[in-house]
Amino acid sequence: MTRIRIWIFSFVTLAFAATAAVVPSAAADKNTELARQLIDRFYDALAPNSTALQGFLSEGFQIIGNDGLRFDRSEYLRLPKAITEYVVDDIVARRDGDILTATFTIAYHGEFEGGARGVPRLPRLAVFREKDGDWQLVAFAALGTGVNEVTVQAGTALVRFFEAVASGDANRIRAVVSPDYQIQRSNGQGFTLKEYLSRTLPVLRTRPVMQDLIATSFSNTMVTRYKLKVNETIAGKTVEALAPRMTVFQRINGEWRVAAHANFAAIK
Repeated sequence: MTRIRIWIFSFVTLAFAATAAVVPSAAADKNTELARQLIDRFYDALAPNSTALQGFLSEGFQIIGNDGLRFDRSEYLRLPKAITEYVVDDIVARRDGDILTATFTIAYHGEFEGGARGVPRLPRLAVFREKDGDWQLVAFAALGTGVNEVTVQAGTALVRFFEAVASGDANRIRAVVSPDYQIQRSNGQGFTLKEYLSRTLPVLRTRPVMQDLIATSFSNTMVTRYKLKVNETIAGKTVEALAPRMTVFQRINGEWRVAAHANFAAIK
């Protein structure tokens, strides 16, 4: 698919009785033009197995998305991605020696991890460094709308996990956990996935209610802690109604799966 690149510039014309023109400084013009070229270079290089991207990202490169996920250079290069169309505007660039910072807004269409993605007009921050006569991208922040996307993703993933467990269906549970899944309970019992599914599964009489969710994420790992209110029994024994939990997710093929779960509720 042909990549489409669009740049938008805003011009303001002021009318005076006497003809006058406001001309930005030559340095500002030069920095903006340089930033535009480097931003182009980054987005044009976003393609699978891109050698251009490998050469453009510095060894210390980091990127953080508006969902809170962070990647270093090697992780980001492995992430399947491609941009097919983008619109960039509102560039503000500042240079200090060999460092150039640029803030701008972008809207784009592309594919990430095998899924189509369209992004509305959102802000971005890029940091570039000149090295040996060429420029590299050192850091990039994909800013969002102020919503904690990690918490949203965590809540959605946890509900999928709860619903699978409540169903009592081994196949549904396998679909939301990683192959190396483990669970640890407050009574000291711990199980692998195979052991967990071979035993009596929890019986949930009502839908669990989650409280005080805290979620953090780095790369392909997401860690959550929260309180869970349940009406639940395990092998005929009553589970404490309100108690803390900790659930760790691993991102597999673009989907969050439970890798580990700690249940601190007393079993009476």
